[in-house]
Amino acid sequence: MVSVTSCVLIALFAFGHLVRSYYTEEYRPQFHFTPEKNWMNDPNGLVYHNGKYHLFYQYNPNGTTWGYMSWGHAVSTDLVHWKHLPIALECEVDSNGNVLEMFFSGSAVVDANNTSGFAIPLGKDRRGKVIYSQPMVAIYTSNYPTAHTQSNGVVIQEGQQSQSIAFSNDDGLTWTQYEGNPVIESPPSEYADQYNQFRDPFVFWHSPSSKWIMVASLAMKQILLIYSSDNLKNWALESQFGPYNARFGQWECPSLFPLYVDGNTAAEKWVILMGINPGGVITGSGTQTIIGSFNGTTFVADPTDVTDPTQIPAGATVFQDFESTSSTFEELGWTATGDFAGLGPQQASTVDVWNIMGYLGKGVLTTYLFGDVAKGTITSPKFTVTKKYISFLIAGGYYPYNPATAGTGDDNQVSIGLVVGGQVVHSQTGTDTESLVWRSWNVAGWVGKEAYLVVTDVNTGPFAHLHVDEIVFSDTPKDEANWNDLGPDYYAAATYNGLPTSERIVIGWMNNWAYAQNIPTTPWRSAMSVPRKLALKTINNKVRVVQQPVSSLSSLYTSTLYSRKFTALQSGYSKIYVPSPYNARMKVTLRFTRGTGTKFGVVLRSNATNSQETVIGYDFLGQNVFVDRFKAGDNSFVDWEPNPYPGYFIATMPTKSTDAITLTILLDWSSVEVFDGLGQIAITSQIFPLDDSAQVKLFSEGGTTRSVSVSINGMKSAW
Repeated sequence: MVSVTSCVLIALFAFGHLVRSYYTEEYRPQFHFTPEKNWMNDPNGLVYHNGKYHLFYQYNPNGTTWGYMSWGHAVSTDLVHWKHLPIALECEVDSNGNVLEMFFSGSAVVDANNTSGFAIPLGKDRRGKVIYSQPMVAIYTSNYPTAHTQSNGVVIQEGQQSQSIAFSNDDGLTWTQYEGNPVIESPPSEYADQYNQFRDPFVFWHSPSSKWIMVASLAMKQILLIYSSDNLKNWALESQFGPYNARFGQWECPSLFPLYVDGNTAAEKWVILMGINPGGVITGSGTQTIIGSFNGTTFVADPTDVTDPTQIPAGATVFQDFESTSSTFEELGWTATGDFAGLGPQQASTVDVWNIMGYLGKGVLTTYLFGDVAKGTITSPKFTVTKKYISFLIAGGYYPYNPATAGTGDDNQVSIGLVVGGQVVHSQTGTDTESLVWRSWNVAGWVGKEAYLVVTDVNTGPFAHLHVDEIVFSDTPKDEANWNDLGPDYYAAATYNGLPTSERIVIGWMNNWAYAQNIPTTPWRSAMSVPRKLALKTINNKVRVVQQPVSSLSSLYTSTLYSRKFTALQSGYSKIYVPSPYNARMKVTLRFTRGTGTKFGVVLRSNATNSQETVIGYDFLGQNVFVDRFKAGDNSFVDWEPNPYPGYFIATMPTKSTDAITLTILLDWSSVEVFDGLGQIAITSQIFPLDDSAQVKLFSEGGTTRSVSVSINGMKSAW
């Protein structure tokens, strides 16, 4: 017979076991938002109201891959600890199982002045005056997979995307769809053929004009439409913007908001934040910003914040433009091996069928000569580095150079590399698109050195080819976009309504459409980035969007687990002891100055054999912050070629030899987020370590690193 006391102990043990197992599955983030189960993508409807931060998000209530899109819902009082709430807007299915309406991305506002008429009486004040609610209004894209006629008589086409609204008078717990939906049924008549690519409305109140403003995307046209309304129901088209900068793939999830320059409330600029997919800075998804002005109807980009892809940098020297399509590579002074021997640049028109944009001429270097079966190298003549940047146009498949496999039987790269002193010091692969984009390398650290370029294609898999054009040397980079995050896993970033201009908070989807539906997590898929505070800061005479993790994240920091200063850290590795479990989730702060070394940083989640590790640091010669996840853990979940997951990700950040550099690294169970001290650089990357190895090591490569300061805090679970 079991005693009552024993039963109580058993129950407490079982309860404790359940508590301990909650949110502790393999790879489950401990301080990033994730749904309890099932699929999640874009953050939606971010709004602050009555002391709570609301986070809605794209959600599949029926599985761990995309589908049945609905709005999930959670709230927080500090942007760190979240409470899950019932689904806000759930996918509608008819009696035959046909999906009638899915709730795609959008935004939410609090209609404090009841312009919509959705408010309800809550009672009376002491003077007998009626008190009304402040309705929360969600503005979203209705995606209609099935043609049908709505109950209000609106005829819906198959695949149609329209803008709709719903309202709540109980702080977002329950929602009522507006009977007049959709409020914007179709895009302008000139874009009528884009009825199925019209989405992602971001709405805010514009006080100077006393109107609601909406920014929505014509995704495949790379155009943003700007509307205004008095009541959230009736909308008038005011203007359009785009395409600018990264003008390919789909433009999605736009935001438009003001920020103060250097904290000066008299110096306000406006920022467009939008997602690009595919065609991000790595491959798949990416996020760009454009700074400008907004007068209530029209957004005008600052001339210094946009770039013309048809123009090379001012003062640039053209090293090779591949216009001599009748010449062989050898006749141009280059050397070709393998299948490329005896061949030369090709007419751009011969590859235009794959949407190659030959911006600057008729010729292009391409390894797509016999389909994807050609293999070999194409090497430039040697040259002396005389300018700070090498820029070029590039397109093709994502097969990056991996120093661990290069030249071996496992080498599968399709890339262009810069070789100095026999070492590949920069490399670039394609982004899984056929649209030529500009890429730039900072080569200031090798000025005066002899170098050469080599295009290597040793892969015969699908999309295993590269196109390169217009290689130029200059003292300024040729950037094609202002990337908000230089990592692979930051997309569909959305900002909060309901906060002051000085408190603009953003959250991004910490995933990438190139592999999102295959990441090795269960019973959930996808996480959000940590919330970040945005600002505008003047850096090197240019106004830039900067970001840092919100200060409330410090509530999870443990006391300092490790702190040490080195006058000079010698070349090699230095192990750091960090107690478990915090060696797998921590905040690392590095501050350092260049000595005689070429790189400095930290190795996280390393095992005894170094076969697993995530390496983060600063390259003094290449002038960039980097994250290397080639050996970060599992990448077998991508079982096709090209594999868009492995990689070495860089964010150019020029410094002087005397500059003190600060990096802040947030390590969670399946991600790293890296920020520099000014907030001008962010790199977000998922990692999936294969075991619980969590050694931590500092390293200095090529010599000493000076004035090194290291501080490590553990991160408590937010769950």
